[in-house]
Amino acid sequence: MAYAQLADMVRAFGEAELVTATTQEGWDRAAMDQSMINDALTVASDEMDDYLRRRYAVPVSNPSRKMVDVCCVLARWVLFRKPHLSPSDAMRADRKDAIAWLTGVNSGTITLDGLVPLNTGRDFSRVATRPPGFSGGFL
Repeated sequence: MAYAQLADMVRAFGEAELVTATTQEGWDRAAMDQSMINDALTVASDEMDDYLRRRYAVPVSNPSRKMVDVCCVLARWVLFRKPHLSPSDAMRADRKDAIAWLTGVNSGTITLDGLVPLNTGRDFSRVATRPPGFSGGFL
């Protein structure tokens, strides 16, 4: 399940940019490739799940507006990572901000309203931070 839809991408970046991002090199820029955009949204959602699953059950059923925006930013990055295209500095900054937000969710400094976090008990914290039990070699 993708956290954003085609309409969210059009709202965020405009149809002209999506036509540019989904047109093969040397082809006329007539229309956006919706399947390519949907694939990018799936990749972006999977990346988000990698960060979210440490704290929440994924996929999140009712994504917040922030989650939709982050998904769009990550999908845009996927679309522009091609040999004939290159992400702009603004796209790089947006992706960096999106990853920072996801890292905050992963670490617990940012919470998702309305969702019950998983793995927040004391036992989990001790397991996650305890030193290795064996550090020596064989004699």
